[in-house]
Amino acid sequence: MKRVYSKVMGVICMAATIFSVATSSVNVSAAGFYNPSKSQGQTKTTSQSRTSTGSSTTTERKSTSGNKTLLTKEKETVSKSSYLTSEQEKILAKLENDYSKINWGVQYSPKDMDGIIISVSSYMEDTMPFLVIGITNIYNDDVTFSATGYAKGKSGQEVADISIYETAIRPGNTIIKSVYCDSTPTGEIHWDNIELPEVYETSAYATGDWTFTTDSDGYYMVDYSIKSDDYMMPGYVTAVLVDSNGNILDMAYNFTTDKGYTVSDSIKFYEKEYSRRVADVAMFTNPLIED
Repeated sequence: MKRVYSKVMGVICMAATIFSVATSSVNVSAAGFYNPSKSQGQTKTTSQSRTSTGSSTTTERKSTSGNKTLLTKEKETVSKSSYLTSEQEKILAKLENDYSKINWGVQYSPKDMDGIIISVSSYMEDTMPFLVIGITNIYNDDVTFSATGYAKGKSGQEVADISIYETAIRPGNTIIKSVYCDSTPTGEIHWDNIELPEVYETSAYATGDWTFTTDSDGYYMVDYSIKSDDYMMPGYVTAVLVDSNGNILDMAYNFTTDKGYTVSDSIKFYEKEYSRRVADVAMFTNPLIED
């Protein structure tokens, strides 16, 4: 089994435009930064057995509205940290993936794209700040998402280029990217362009199981298995470690070249302890159907 695993550093891609919108900065801030560096006297595991298990699912729900349908629809803005409608928030709360495990500092939709939810959080890896961006599709169809922009620092300066491309995000599914920043970002992102290009691939409905444990040297790792009735293409699986409040401690991903109805592998973190206890694991993947 061939595989590559690494800290998440973001993805750089471009695509042709079908629907597009150019946006300016969103003047909001992400959740506070949390440093997962080694700390004495802190609990290192999620249980005395040093092992925990869980499951996740990508799913879809259907309803109708407009040219592109949302999973449901209503317009009423709520929440100071969220620029979403009440119905968008209800949809997010019912998703059968691990979106809600993360304490997102900011949530909003691009102009004229009510079915796309951009969520922002952050974490520190030792002294290195990372901005975490989640893209959730609550339309009733697969979407391809393409966007470019940059993250801003405390003085409004550019601290990181952002370029995201993901094909055929399944209804009700979230993809997640981590971007290294030159200095501490505020969570404010200036988007130069956000596009929904034509969808050429087809998403696979999949379910997953995972076990959070340690390897023989004591380093944290996540063993996972993804299953689908569809024959899945190779792809990325991302694991996010969170504390009891949903704040991100660390992220890592695995790319496996395997394909099939079941894909199993491990994601390694190369850490033996964090400043706070790892309370849960949020898993994200967007498998595509092999033609």
